[in-house]
Amino acid sequence: MSRPLIGVPGMWSNSVHGLRFDGVAVAAKVLRCIVAAGGEPVIMFPGSGDSAAEQVARFDGVLLPGGADVAPELYGAEPDEHYWPTDYSGQDAYESAIMAACLEAGVPLLAICRGLQLLNVSRGGTLLQHLEPGTVQHKDAIHPVAVSEGSLLATVVGSGQVDVSSYHHQAVGALGDGLEVTATAADGVVEALEVPGASMLAVQWHPEDTAETNPADHALFVWIVDAARQRRDAAAAAELAGAR
Repeated sequence: MSRPLIGVPGMWSNSVHGLRFDGVAVAAKVLRCIVAAGGEPVIMFPGSGDSAAEQVARFDGVLLPGGADVAPELYGAEPDEHYWPTDYSGQDAYESAIMAACLEAGVPLLAICRGLQLLNVSRGGTLLQHLEPGTVQHKDAIHPVAVSEGSLLATVVGSGQVDVSSYHHQAVGALGDGLEVTATAADGVVEALEVPGASMLAVQWHPEDTAETNPADHALFVWIVDAARQRRDAAAAAELAGAR
């Protein structure tokens, strides 16, 4: 069987090395990790004329990667001096619509770092705009997180403590509607969110950083590819049965 297609929303950038004009980019590590897990990554264009539902329908699964900060006005805050905005003003709305379309259609979704924060904000939650250095270093560091027993995340990476690679300066504040916290750091920072009953995982860390050496991080990419394959195969089987 062919590799499951995993849609990856690109981050619109005003400047991309080697291009004369603006471009849309995804970290190569994210794409390589999808390939290593058995999937075929396809970059999704934020400026597409199709609706989010139409775009999502083309894929077996979706992976929402990290990137710039979520706009503070979306959760009722003013930008502070640490704010790192997206280059494209429509990036937040585009990615929020993609997430909503995945949940509506039952398309498996893995959200990384910014993706977790945007999920929380899109459901009425807030963010802590800047984490000051404390007992846990969250920017450019590896630290342990505690995974909740019985969660979907635990079935993928195992329950208890796992080491993760972090690169973020913001974190979940007030929790959004219908979300469940399934991993935390020692300082209380939310490290994973789930929507109960949905084929969806959101993690605050960057599993692509250490997936080549950390089985738990590689397992997240295997999960999204396997979930996408299972959904594709089930849909194909149902279509075949209906044609008989």
